[in-house]
Amino acid sequence: MDVNAILTTEVGKVNFLKGLIRLAKCDGELPEEELMFYQKAADAMGLGEEAKKLINGMKNSREKIDVNFKTNKEKMFFLIQAVQLCWIDNKYVDSERQEMRMITNELGVSLGALEKVEKWVSEGIEWNKRGDKLLELK
Repeated sequence: MDVNAILTTEVGKVNFLKGLIRLAKCDGELPEEELMFYQKAADAMGLGEEAKKLINGMKNSREKIDVNFKTNKEKMFFLIQAVQLCWIDNKYVDSERQEMRMITNELGVSLGALEKVEKWVSEGIEWNKRGDKLLELK
């Protein structure tokens, strides 16, 4: 899934990054290397300087980060990418799960849709682990 094919407006792209930053901050501070990841993502999406300043300003902000998307496709794309990113460290912790549920509710997406995404990502993680074990076969 190409982010630029799904998120075709700057507003959609900014909200996508805002949502990911909100998740990254849900279990504490936003490390500098993670912020750099979001800055590189903003560059890759072709966002302007104003949007990049907004994203950088979220690092130390204590305000709630609101996200909104125009279409259901954008909402579901965000949920899919966000859950995958939560799993990047091979764990999906309670604070991330709770934050995903709050975001899903705020977006007006059913909990069932989020649970399907979570199941799909979890199955993908297990599939990858089985592939890793194949490396050990003789």
